[in-house]
Amino acid sequence: MENKYVAKTENEKTIYEHTKDLLRQYEIIKKQYPNILQEKEWELLKDAILYHDLGKINTKFQNKLYLKLGYTQFLEDLFPNDEEIPHNFLSPLFLDATQLKEKYDETQIKILFSSIYYHHDRTMPFSIKPEEREQVLERVIEDLKKQLQNLGNFFDLPLKVKKYSMRYILSPNKLEDIKILKSKQYIMIQGLLNRIDHIASLDKEEVVIEESVLSEGKTIEEKTKEFLKGKEYRPAQQYMLEHQKENAIIIAPTGSGKTEAALLWAEKEKTFYTLPRKVTINAIFERIEKEIKYKNALLLHSDAYSYYYHNFKDKQLERYERSRKLSSPFIVTTVDQLFKIAFRYKGYEEILATLSYSKIIIDEIQMYSPKMVAYILIALKMITEVGGKFSIITATFPPMLYEFMDKLKIPYLKQEKLFPAPIQYRHRIQVIEEGDFEIEKIKELAKHKKVLVLVNTVKKAQKLYKELQEENTYLLHSNFLKKDREKIENFALEFANSKENGILISTQIVEASLDIDFDVLFTDMCSIDSLFQRMGRVYRKREYVEEEPNVYIYNNRNGVPYIIESKIYDFSFNEIKKYNGKLLTEEDKQDMIENIFDKDKNQELQKSDYYQIIEKTIFEMENIIPNQNKKKEIDQEFRGINSITLIPDSIFEQLEVEGKIEDWEQRSKQKLSLEERMQLKEEISQYTVSIAWRYYLEYDQVPWLYDIHRTRYHYEFEEESLEGEGLKIEKLSKEGYFDE
Repeated sequence: MENKYVAKTENEKTIYEHTKDLLRQYEIIKKQYPNILQEKEWELLKDAILYHDLGKINTKFQNKLYLKLGYTQFLEDLFPNDEEIPHNFLSPLFLDATQLKEKYDETQIKILFSSIYYHHDRTMPFSIKPEEREQVLERVIEDLKKQLQNLGNFFDLPLKVKKYSMRYILSPNKLEDIKILKSKQYIMIQGLLNRIDHIASLDKEEVVIEESVLSEGKTIEEKTKEFLKGKEYRPAQQYMLEHQKENAIIIAPTGSGKTEAALLWAEKEKTFYTLPRKVTINAIFERIEKEIKYKNALLLHSDAYSYYYHNFKDKQLERYERSRKLSSPFIVTTVDQLFKIAFRYKGYEEILATLSYSKIIIDEIQMYSPKMVAYILIALKMITEVGGKFSIITATFPPMLYEFMDKLKIPYLKQEKLFPAPIQYRHRIQVIEEGDFEIEKIKELAKHKKVLVLVNTVKKAQKLYKELQEENTYLLHSNFLKKDREKIENFALEFANSKENGILISTQIVEASLDIDFDVLFTDMCSIDSLFQRMGRVYRKREYVEEEPNVYIYNNRNGVPYIIESKIYDFSFNEIKKYNGKLLTEEDKQDMIENIFDKDKNQELQKSDYYQIIEKTIFEMENIIPNQNKKKEIDQEFRGINSITLIPDSIFEQLEVEGKIEDWEQRSKQKLSLEERMQLKEEISQYTVSIAWRYYLEYDQVPWLYDIHRTRYHYEFEEESLEGEGLKIEKLSKEGYFDE
């Protein structure tokens, strides 16, 4: 058998062919973004590409792949008792530091060695004792020299195997090396090498590292201008046009055209548009595609494949891969997809290098938890240090965030004055200091108005639904099966903008960025910024001058302190009650935000958990050493979510009768393509609900169902009428397998 020196089992791609694929992607990004590296750095990246996989010619790696490919002949293993050393640690053996000194300085040579050495998230085998590594390495070098004789011409490189000193490998344990590991030059070379390698490994011609920013020959800015043609630019939009080259923070009321302002600011650059919730991400993506008519955008979140699967007739997997590999020039996404770089986990450079030549839009930053806000701020510091730009667009911006940004030395342009509200009066409030929702009042108003009821917890939403359940009463929260929740969310959008009267009861999942418009709001008291978001779903585009309130706020402390921190709740309530019975202006809202979240005006703010968590988390994140965490280990921590995915027992039994369970189990045990695996996972996920894990939850694992569990909690939903409470944690449907 001819020694092919295989790099990938898929299509039996050789090391030479795989490296050639990397060079193709290298040329694509160099042509698309020639200024992201200096000429010497482009050379450095190219050398990293040429040498990065040469360690794979070792006997143990080749025989491992030959076995997978079903070969019957193997290379002679001179040292069968030695454990395999990962190829990324062997590839630098082919670099000649003496020759490299002719074109690179000492730091660049270290960057070249280290970017290859660290290009995979692997560690040396633990079974090789430190005192034995020298001897094992000598035997590996002997093997590599033997294989090199049969490699033949490899891109005209003068290849030799040389024992290298660890002095060229940057160590996360040395202060002077940490400085280089955090430098823009290292991040760019390491990050682009990894990204080019991952794109090339897909082995798909249609997925390239960077796509054109032009859609039908026009940028997102030009497409937005076409959409706004004939309309006078609103102040926020004009402001963003004038400050395209700066990190801009705009605070503008509902109806100010913030989305279009952000798209104008994006100019002709690669852009990431981040939002807090998947339903709003989908809505913004659809606006960009259908209204702005910019066809090069994609969306990216944990259910992105599901969206493509249900909304596009073909190329679903291709779209998913293009978004997952950040190839699209405009991606609408969740912050967890990008800002986990704050942890500097192994391989974080891949995303940070991409963000270095991108613009990042953060919509409604105040919607995130204090920990998440800290992660975002640390990430913005890292992004701006390597050259990326950001804008924050929001209706409310806590002034304390300016303080944290100043401490982190994040450059930004501060808005000098509030933009005028297109509609001056939209809300007259009534604050109910004691007591809870007035059921009969809600029912009476719903006869001739569209009523929105927003609460802080799922349990409260389900309770109110039972009490209010009449014709045209709908419930929306996170504890529905995925397929059912999507139906309710779509209906909620239609219902909110129809002429039909009735009641929608929901948790905070409708707060941010959804373009819905109700007549009256009944709401639990919550933090002031969330309260204003909720109010933004009422009289969104209309003037309100009636004497009767259209916003009712109940001081029932629902969800305190688990959902809402006590001090922030109290600060918020003490402010809002000053305006009881009044028509609110945008200036009133901003005054309240400042009175709560400006520590000069609120001396107690620094004692709040909200402030202290941000401060403490920033301190911890600033002192993280690069490459100490694995990406998988920080995913859950970054999101701040410890969730569990369940199939209710009644649904599972129904699926068994229909034959779906048997079909899924059989398919799960077959050798499936990536697309087939994704489709199977999507089919199953439609019948699941993800909820926050609690110690008292009852469930039982189904081994072949990925990380999905059966539960006998009662599930209630009628597809035709959209009626039902969803998953009810406090009520068990029957005796069952938990008792066996």
